[in-house]
Amino acid sequence: MKQTVVAERYAEALFGLAQESRQEARYGGILDDIDAMTQDYPDFMRILQHPVIKREDKKNMLAQLFQERIPQELLNFLKFLVDKKRENYLREIIAEYRRLLNAHNKTVLTEVVTAEPMQKKTQDILQQQLEGYLGQQVVMHCETDPSLLGGVTIKIGDRLIDGSLRTRLNEMAQTLVSKS
Repeated sequence: MKQTVVAERYAEALFGLAQESRQEARYGGILDDIDAMTQDYPDFMRILQHPVIKREDKKNMLAQLFQERIPQELLNFLKFLVDKKRENYLREIIAEYRRLLNAHNKTVLTEVVTAEPMQKKTQDILQQQLEGYLGQQVVMHCETDPSLLGGVTIKIGDRLIDGSLRTRLNEMAQTLVSKS
């Protein structure tokens, strides 16, 4: 719970800073790149979160990596996280910033999983249907999972729409077992 509150506060502050300079989307893109870097190079986060490494060394590392590559305000924010010993919340702050940016842009992220890859036309139709249903712009992340057997599952925030054949078969099996 504490991590969520801390991440929300810092993300809101950063989002406010981005709004002042009308660079919300640019900051979001840079933060997405930083998040990808933390996943691709786990040593970066280990160094950033290591309690023995001095704050000044961490801030120097950030400056060497990002100076001239990202807005100075964003670099200062990253250094501020180090000063306040909040660098271990970086990924949560980035996720919360993304949520704020999506809410600001009236965009909903969805995860769509099918047993077979969807054709582009099918994706477009599904996206239009979801946008009509939700009344917001939809960004779909499509994946395949052969274990679904057929159908589709759609995750929208904390909601799950499960129209997979696997779930239907499991429900039928439970009904048959309970009637026996």
